[in-house]
Amino acid sequence: MTTYTTVFDQLRNDPFLVGFDQLFDRLISSGAGNAQAAAYPPYNIVKKSQDNFAIEVALAGFDEKEIDVSVKEDTLTIESLKDHSASGGGESFIHQGIAERNFKRVWTLSPTVKVTGASFVNGLLSVNLVNEIPEEKKPRRIKLNVDGSAGDPQFLQE
Repeated sequence: MTTYTTVFDQLRNDPFLVGFDQLFDRLISSGAGNAQAAAYPPYNIVKKSQDNFAIEVALAGFDEKEIDVSVKEDTLTIESLKDHSASGGGESFIHQGIAERNFKRVWTLSPTVKVTGASFVNGLLSVNLVNEIPEEKKPRRIKLNVDGSAGDPQFLQE
């Protein structure tokens, strides 16, 4: 049986993937392949337009005061601050299908992705993201010299 770790180790040694060591290390250490940890809380990543995205997290049973959304460098973290010590008035569940356990979800963002806001409506947390690629980092087409001279590259207008 092939595991994620085996696949990542094979990719790490691929001569065409130069400089991706940190990516593979991060994937392995984040528990890629751990379905239980990755399943709660459920979330969507939605592409709203060419450069606008949103991460939507289903948080039934949580109040906005019990959710913390933070960004530090290239990491977006969403975690619960639910206090389970407060009793619910002596209630006991016959069946509890709505999970209200504490969680911590972390996403690594590209250096060009910025968090522009967040909203929490009807149990759905939505974190808005925009991908702002500086002009000098955008792909450019290079004019081909046909006279054999290398020279400085000339860029074509898009």
